Amino acid sequence: MVWKFRLIKYLFLFLFICSQSFALEKWVINTSKSSINFSIPVLLAEDVTGNFKKFTGFIEVDRKNFEGVANVIIDINSINTNYDLDYGDLIRSDVFFNLSKFPKASIKTKDFLINKDNTAYAFATLNIKGNEKDFKIPLSYNLQGTNKAIAKGTFVFKRTEFEIGTGIWSNTLILKDDVTVNVSLTLDLVK
Repeated sequence: MVWKFRLIKYLFLFLFICSQSFALEKWVINTSKSSINFSIPVLLAEDVTGNFKKFTGFIEVDRKNFEGVANVIIDINSINTNYDLDYGDLIRSDVFFNLSKFPKASIKTKDFLINKDNTAYAFATLNIKGNEKDFKIPLSYNLQGTNKAIAKGTFVFKRTEFEIGTGIWSNTLILKDDVTVNVSLTLDLVK
């Protein structure tokens, strides 16, 4: 009888240890070492380039099954562009980002497929000004020891699909429609 009790006890202990070793790893974005940059072509003028200074987020990864989820929240008011001096108020107004109504944007994954070759695909939903679109975002990543990683990705979206530039600014003759976003995230493992 005692040996059955010990066997059951060790079986539960074994199952507990196994379940912990295959649990999701949570990584948080180290915003001081990360960047979200963008560019928009402009006809016969300097392209709009910029970045967001404030954002937060995390990635949860199951390395055993090569899958995970991610969530990034961007503070739109932290936008910084090379046109801020002349157009900063317009960029922050309802014509472009409507900060009073939509102060945040988000990138949330629906599925996150990790390959064995340090690449991944985030099947994500981008939300800007209450408009949502799904994207497949190719990523590369490198582990930096056991508790740090770097993930990089680039994707393109149409600004008019998110109502970034309304009225006369919805015309794409001068300010083009394609917005290229470059993301470089330094991630710290939560222990």
